[in-house]
Amino acid sequence: MIRRAAALTAVLLLAGVAGDDGSAEGAGASGCPALADDEVWVAGGPAQFGSDRSYQEEAPRYAATVKGFWIDRHEVTNRQYAAFVAATGHVTQAEREGGSIVFAPPGPGMLPVAPSQWWRYVKGADWRHPEGPTSDLAGRDTLPVVHIAFADARAYADWAGRALPSEEQFEFAARAGGAESLEQPAPRKANTWQGRFPVENDAADGHRGLAPVGCYDTNALGLNDMIGNAWEWTQSWYLPGHGPTAEAGEPNRSFDPAQPGVRARVIKGGSFLCAPNYCARYRPEARHAQAELAGASHLGFRTVARPVR
Repeated sequence: MIRRAAALTAVLLLAGVAGDDGSAEGAGASGCPALADDEVWVAGGPAQFGSDRSYQEEAPRYAATVKGFWIDRHEVTNRQYAAFVAATGHVTQAEREGGSIVFAPPGPGMLPVAPSQWWRYVKGADWRHPEGPTSDLAGRDTLPVVHIAFADARAYADWAGRALPSEEQFEFAARAGGAESLEQPAPRKANTWQGRFPVENDAADGHRGLAPVGCYDTNALGLNDMIGNAWEWTQSWYLPGHGPTAEAGEPNRSFDPAQPGVRARVIKGGSFLCAPNYCARYRPEARHAQAELAGASHLGFRTVARPVR
């Protein structure tokens, strides 16, 4: 069992990453088109991965070839996850532990110094209760499910006959053939922080909290929220060195790097709290480590079709 301090430490592996304040503002937003719970075909091919121009963990940039694959159009929603839980009785890590990590922005006039001042461990916080035991999912059916640990995401994927994407699959789909980018997306393009994080957010993109899937423009492949909104789990192990896997573009469950200490996976896509002055990871090539057992209020996932052997 993860103790409270250990859970917070695990989440803070995400140096430079902020979470989701769970604001219900995004939950009840109107004007976002309803999306089908379908998938999009991503034709494979050669590509460049990573970046030599930004955070250290994104380097070195390398070439690899990805096989074609199907990927969910949008992040798995609360509605979809509820169907899985109803069918299987699955109990998430946060529910078993009795709490999870929630982002709590500094109060007016406060000058935050470290990420530990922006997070708090909340008893009773889990996917059904995003801010704690007094919150619920009313009006949030189409928001990304959060407070999901790695095993919780993979259990859903197994139930659906699918898999979590590899790091290369996610980046290839998010890039949609586009070039490496370092600029913050325009407000209509992705749900990111608009202003000086964490004390000012003018919500120029329409949301201060998580947004329902479908609120922002798709990328060139027709995929939603590959950048911003919620960070997303991948199947890939997080290793200090950045380079192609043995089978680039395919999840590899058999490889275990025997990591010392906390076992971590790669998460991709950034969250709605990424801003130019902090967590500038609203880019396809951005990557970060996340402890397997640590969910949080900014972390969700989507799935891909299992490769045909």
